[in-house]
Amino acid sequence: MKLIKTLPGLLRVNSWVKNVLIIFPAFFGKKALTVNFSLTLVLSVVVFSLLCSGVYIINDVADVRSDRMHPVKKFRPIAAGKISVFNALAICFLLFIISFSLAFKFLNTIAILLLLFYLVFNLLYTFYLKHLLIIEFYSIAVFFEIRLFYGGTVAGIPISHWLALTVFFLASLVALGKRRDDVLLQANTAQSIRTNTKYYNVMFFDTVITIISSLLVFIYVIYSVSDWVISNYSKNFYLTNIFVILGLSKYLHTIFVEKKSGDPVKLLYKDKFLLTCVLLWILLVFKFIYYGDAPL
Repeated sequence: MKLIKTLPGLLRVNSWVKNVLIIFPAFFGKKALTVNFSLTLVLSVVVFSLLCSGVYIINDVADVRSDRMHPVKKFRPIAAGKISVFNALAICFLLFIISFSLAFKFLNTIAILLLLFYLVFNLLYTFYLKHLLIIEFYSIAVFFEIRLFYGGTVAGIPISHWLALTVFFLASLVALGKRRDDVLLQANTAQSIRTNTKYYNVMFFDTVITIISSLLVFIYVIYSVSDWVISNYSKNFYLTNIFVILGLSKYLHTIFVEKKSGDPVKLLYKDKFLLTCVLLWILLVFKFIYYGDAPL
């Protein structure tokens, strides 16, 4: 019973929401409503989620000492001593076996290679890249790009440069917000939260976050009024910018004013304004992609 209660936290089930990105290529490619295809898509998300959980365990094992000094991460199962390192790694190994067994049975070769690349790149990040200045932020963005291209491979849909750039800038923004939060935590607790934190300051993050968020809005606005979107979706697709601007403004308010940008997943669950913006954006995009300018 104790192990069962520990599993959701060990596997970081809440973080599986990030894997919704895998569905995006099918969603924008107008395949999301095909029943037979949807089953394959759901399976691909399950496979990726199990792999992610295994990677999270390796990361927690590697960071167990630093996590114990972190005011939030110290409650993670391994850092809190709720499960031994040996048992955690055994579960990790089992997750990898299940994930790749399903992948080899149901997914194509390119999708499997992307899963392997995700695993290898995560190991490289855990033991090396996250200790490199600047590189650490954009390495996180690469994880989301892998999700995107993995979803495109499963759906058989090429990824547009618009979508790739939008995801990259959005993921970079989230990563920068998290690291800014670490800098504030270190300043308030006088503890070394992360290896690189002492080499940054709030002004640096505020400047880069402003640049990245500006690029994010610019790319999305240009995309929303592009000839391709108008001819394939709707001439009114630009209206989705309303919720992009509102949601981004709320997120920046959370970063700069509320100073609560630590965990973007928890933030999305708790911030009703931000969650409403995301849901309304999804609904409006769905309407324009699948119904065009026709009234519902």
